Amino acid sequence: MIVIEKVVMFLFIRVVRASNREMQERFQHSSETVSRCIKEVLKLLCFFAIEVIKPVDPQFTSTLREIAMNIRYMSHFKVRQTIFFNVF
Repeated sequence: MIVIEKVVMFLFIRVVRASNREMQERFQHSSETVSRCIKEVLKLLCFFAIEVIKPVDPQFTSTLREIAMNIRYMSHFKVRQTIFFNVF
């Protein structure tokens, strides 16, 4: 199986939330092949993330203002929020 097909299978599962059975039917591969391909792509994406995606602050000592001020995330940053407001 070529790499493009493996990536398409992975994206299809993520976007459409397809089951293994639906993937077997759609791509005409066994459940073992579908599982193996998805695991391969996921593993490679994790390696890719380690090599390419690097945070500006690797220790995560600060919180972005957009996140700290968003009501949706506020409960997760209550302690940090008080520090944030005391500084500014």
